[in-house]
Amino acid sequence: MEEKQTIQETMPTEAPKRLASRSITNHIRKIVIVSTLLMTFFVAGIISIQEILIFRDISKQQQEAHIGEHKEFLRDLINIEIEYIASQKRSFDRRLKDRVSDNVKNAYHVADKLYNYYQGKTETKDLEKLIIETVSALNYGNEFMHVFINDLDGTGVYYPGRPEYTGSNLLAHTDVNGNKVVQRELNFFKDKNQGFINYIDGDKLAITDTIPQNKIVFLKKHNQLKWYFGSKTYYEDYYQEFKNEVAQKVSADHFRYGGYVFINETDGDPVVFDGEPYYGDFNLLDGTDSAKMAVFLQEIEVAKNSKDGGYFTYQWNKIGEEKMQQKISYVKEFPETKWLIGAGFYLDDILLEIKHQKELLRNDLIKNLLAILFVLLLVILGETMVIRRFNSHYFADFSNFTRFFKTGKQTYKKINIDNLYFNEFKEMGEVANEMISERSKVYRQLVLEQKKALESDRLKTAFLANMSHEIRTPMNAILGFSSLLDEENLSEEDRIMYIQLIQRNGSFLLKLINDIIDISKIESDQLSIAANEFRLNELSEEIKWNYKDLFIKQKGKEVEFIVENTLPDDFVCTTDKYRLKQVLDNLINNALKFTEKGSVSLKVDKRDKWLHFKVSDTGIGIHEDDKKDIFKRFIQAKKLRNKTYGGTGLGLAISENIIHLLGGDIGVKSELGKRSDFYFYIPFQWEPKSK
Repeated sequence: MEEKQTIQETMPTEAPKRLASRSITNHIRKIVIVSTLLMTFFVAGIISIQEILIFRDISKQQQEAHIGEHKEFLRDLINIEIEYIASQKRSFDRRLKDRVSDNVKNAYHVADKLYNYYQGKTETKDLEKLIIETVSALNYGNEFMHVFINDLDGTGVYYPGRPEYTGSNLLAHTDVNGNKVVQRELNFFKDKNQGFINYIDGDKLAITDTIPQNKIVFLKKHNQLKWYFGSKTYYEDYYQEFKNEVAQKVSADHFRYGGYVFINETDGDPVVFDGEPYYGDFNLLDGTDSAKMAVFLQEIEVAKNSKDGGYFTYQWNKIGEEKMQQKISYVKEFPETKWLIGAGFYLDDILLEIKHQKELLRNDLIKNLLAILFVLLLVILGETMVIRRFNSHYFADFSNFTRFFKTGKQTYKKINIDNLYFNEFKEMGEVANEMISERSKVYRQLVLEQKKALESDRLKTAFLANMSHEIRTPMNAILGFSSLLDEENLSEEDRIMYIQLIQRNGSFLLKLINDIIDISKIESDQLSIAANEFRLNELSEEIKWNYKDLFIKQKGKEVEFIVENTLPDDFVCTTDKYRLKQVLDNLINNALKFTEKGSVSLKVDKRDKWLHFKVSDTGIGIHEDDKKDIFKRFIQAKKLRNKTYGGTGLGLAISENIIHLLGGDIGVKSELGKRSDFYFYIPFQWEPKSK
């Protein structure tokens, strides 16, 4: 009754003093209000300054990025234009080659047809004359691409415009560059019947107005006539056509900020000038316009310094205006035509757009500052509400703890953490609840220990009562039968029986004393192991013969004892033979005690490094609820306590401790009313445990 009154919840008898709580709360509230407002204005000022600095950085970055983007655009545009010009040149070269080869092939085809048709029908000289007349009459589409004919000995057959070559040996003939032209053509036919011969340096177009340098010739041999047909052309003759074609296309490319593509030859002749194809006589290096010449020299220097081209800044007038403006251009050389190709933009147009972007940024800055001011007002309003809420929550948490500490002196009631608002108070609440839990746990532990002490006293009392009964029974038998031995008319047969009964009860009493000694050693941790080597088969045989007569002499029981040892006869193990036999004796005696009919068996086998023993019986079995307690000291199965099976309840407890000391474990399986299997395993090579 006193215990229940102790743990009963009690309510506080008086309310907390709100005056002290309010004083603390008001003090904290003032500190929080002042510090929060100062922090708010400080953060707002920092953000405003940061916005202004960001505006300046973005303005500068936008200007640099805008100019950088246009520079990248110029470079990409010029690379595209150069790719176009290179493609046009390759196409133009192919067209020239196709024209030359087509002229030769047409002449060859006509000559071949005439030869095949008139061969054998007319004189050879007449046939050759007919072929020459026919070839000369063909339309070649250009005055520079006429077909000429030589024989395979190097003698001229037909040269349009050069009658003096007809019939002349041309093997020693050379061109303006010293090339033996005909000899080279005859060498060409040593392993070919047709093809091109290039008299050109790197397949480049020349832009000179003097003697042509770059020539291409197509040749085709006619074996029956022993002639070869050829036609030549000079790239320079078509340079103007190529230049005009490119200029027309490139001049059409205009872009923002007055931008256009310009092309100048490296000798100063403009190709595309001020966004238009140029057909005049002005040369940028002739000195007539020193300002433009200076820009052109700067252009050449930039292009020569890097094969990838470069940027340069200069003064140039816009199209249709005379005023000079600052301009940024990118220029790159196209070596195949010795052209400088570039494009640029006027800086004032870029700066005008950048100024417009700055105005937009400035407007955004003003909007952001106004937004910051609005947010600041909202924050102040929110802070006011938060502070009021903080004040009420803090006071509530403080009051909860005040009540808790007042009631905690008398009860084990915990504080309700869910009713607290602040994490710090919740953490304190958890610590306080842990304290209450520990107090409650200590109290319950004391109660439990008290119950255990009472139960221990009860068990010891019952054990002593049982021991006195177990000791008196064999002692009475020994004393009684000893007194009967003094009778003179006692027969020899009765005498022998009395002696055997005295010996049996003496052995029982000795075993009981040994069990008491062993359990005392176990209680004081003094039970030790004396390991030695022995043949396990000898132990199993000893047990077999020891229990053979015992099982036969059991009155009123029909129980068979079976020993099954699967190990070889010479198998040697290292363990405590005495203690191992003690465990087996306990298990076998228990099995025999609770078995009225059937069998008791001992099975021994080896599993890896373990020796496995199993004692099975067909006795009364063990109830499921009793399995967890049967290895405890002084305890027998509850279902057996009211029956006359006898025993102290020490055998299984001693056996379990011995098995653990031997390094193994023990267990039981049982079916109530049918059978029981006690099994244990130990290492066949025992090693002492390190302390």
